[in-house]
Amino acid sequence: MRYITLLVILLLGCHSTNAQKDSLKIIVLDSVEIKALRIEIPSQQQPFSIATYTATTLQETRQQLSLQEYLTHIPGLFSLNANNYAQDLRISIRGFGARSAFGIRGVKIIVDGIPETTPDGQGQIDNLNLGIVEKIEVLKGPSSTLYGNASGGIIHITTKQNFNTDFLEAGLTLGSYNNQQYQITSGIVKNNSKIIFQATHTLSDGYRDQSGLKNTNLNLRWFQKLSDKSKINFQANYTNSPIGDDAGGLTLEEVNADRRQARDRNIQFGTGEAIEQFKIGSTYNYSINEKQDIQFYGFYNHRNFEGRLPFNFGGWIDLNRNYFGQGGHYKIENKAINSRNTLQLGYDFASQKDIRQRFTNDDGTRGTNTLDQIERFTNIAFYALDHFYIKKWLVTAGLRFDSNILKVTDQKLDNGNQSGRRNLSSVNPSLGVNYQLANQLNLYGNFRSSFETPSLSELSANPTGEDGFNNSLDPQRAFNYEIGFKGLVCNRLSFDLALFYINTKNDLVPFELEAFPDRSFFRNAGTTERTGAELSTNYSISSEFSVQGSYTYSNFKYTSFTLPQGDFSENALPGIPKHFTALSFLYKNVKGFNARLQHRFVDTFFANDANSVSEPSYHIADFSMSYRFKGQHSIWSPFFGINNIFDAKYSDNIRLNAFGGRYFEPAPGINFYVGIRYKLSE
Repeated sequence: MRYITLLVILLLGCHSTNAQKDSLKIIVLDSVEIKALRIEIPSQQQPFSIATYTATTLQETRQQLSLQEYLTHIPGLFSLNANNYAQDLRISIRGFGARSAFGIRGVKIIVDGIPETTPDGQGQIDNLNLGIVEKIEVLKGPSSTLYGNASGGIIHITTKQNFNTDFLEAGLTLGSYNNQQYQITSGIVKNNSKIIFQATHTLSDGYRDQSGLKNTNLNLRWFQKLSDKSKINFQANYTNSPIGDDAGGLTLEEVNADRRQARDRNIQFGTGEAIEQFKIGSTYNYSINEKQDIQFYGFYNHRNFEGRLPFNFGGWIDLNRNYFGQGGHYKIENKAINSRNTLQLGYDFASQKDIRQRFTNDDGTRGTNTLDQIERFTNIAFYALDHFYIKKWLVTAGLRFDSNILKVTDQKLDNGNQSGRRNLSSVNPSLGVNYQLANQLNLYGNFRSSFETPSLSELSANPTGEDGFNNSLDPQRAFNYEIGFKGLVCNRLSFDLALFYINTKNDLVPFELEAFPDRSFFRNAGTTERTGAELSTNYSISSEFSVQGSYTYSNFKYTSFTLPQGDFSENALPGIPKHFTALSFLYKNVKGFNARLQHRFVDTFFANDANSVSEPSYHIADFSMSYRFKGQHSIWSPFFGINNIFDAKYSDNIRLNAFGGRYFEPAPGINFYVGIRYKLSE
């Protein structure tokens, strides 16, 4: 409640500071265009709850080890697992994605206009260069009208592209637990072309035993203006991560005995992963005239994954994945004296092929083959979006049809043929309304829906022990109802308050079995209700000092969920705290000094469906600062940071419904980093 009180004081206090505007420079918080909506709308006029992060000089102070560093102030978004490099960051938006056993589920990720999420809904960001992140947009809540399967929320990331002169940047970061990061970025501008190249090499021993990382990431983007009406962008990315160790989950007794230990079986079986990935993509824009334009995109992604789990039978995974896609849209805009209408018609196509093999894990050595199958997921979708402005009103509507065909071909026939096919199609509508009040204030409301098919890896995790798909799993459906109030007050305070209700059916939730220890399976969980409130503020006290704050209330519960183990109806969804807040104080001056002090509070949340085990509430405080030394053609920026200043004891990750009480993965205590960044420009 103290955070809410502070935010209200800031809101009311801007009226008192209005009298001081002659002595203080007024900071106007610009209304930026949001690309995640496909049809761009100024941020203050959108009938949805959308949060944005835009890179500033304060980005220099970030450690750039995890995307979590950029997302902590977005209400409604909760993340765990920033320090387990074998399982990737677990991101949930209004509860979607909280159940993920590894990677990002239920949330669609778009990077530079190209889907990073596979057609079956599995996402990862281990190939993302954080040093060149320029903008992040987060659309909260079901959004399948825009992006189809697994769109419980959208994260749209744009990397560095706003530069007009040649430059060269380099960076070195050293931190606790032998963290090392080396970066180099180069941009070239010539005539109608721009090229940017970035390379990052990261090493870490990890906070816990058996938790190290070795990762090399290369990224290339080429922007070419073909004419006054057309342009093409090309991108390529290569990632090689031969080491991503997994320390495993611990019982509470093991945590209290030694927080930094790895689970004994994880050491025995050498658990972790190795990844090699290559991606190329391109987008093409053509302006037919002032009213009409077309856009096309295409991409190809190849990923080799080798995973080692802490058990023998099937504990070694060899996954060879290829997926590609292509899409486009036609957009037309018509204007009248007091109205404007924008219509977009588009399509998306994507195809995924997983060659999945499992072997015995003989104490860290690959043994005999236990599973061999080819899994395919093909999606084709058609959508229509319409945005209609009339005076102070904006009405948006959308409709999308997705056809999803899933196939599995059993290659190992000594125990019978478990090949199969499923067709999981869906239609998703949306409707939003925004009314612009005086003084840059807006009221909005919307209805949206989403669907989420089981991923190929979830379907292939068959609790019967057989090959093929687990055909008892059905898609998850969700319906979102939302109202909100947002705007800009006194030219120095922006805010967004959203209230929502979400009803879901057939929630996909993870569980473990004694017969298959340490392996995650999935089941449908009846129905759930999610009621929540989200508040975000950004208050510019002066041209040098600003405050950011956010508060999230999440009352998420099962309304119908009965298993042989018991009736869990009315229990809270695990993995999501009812309350979490963030508050940051930011300072930067013209002399080049930048500083950030931030605090997060996470309320108690449950680790299992039975609500019998919980993670206690905790507070985290971080501090970072940098200073810019400017030369004639260069800038040197040394920086320093402290994470978890007060050495709080909490879990970096919670393994939901883990068997044997192994729920907890302890987070690092107080730790430090230091580094320097250099920029050479014309």
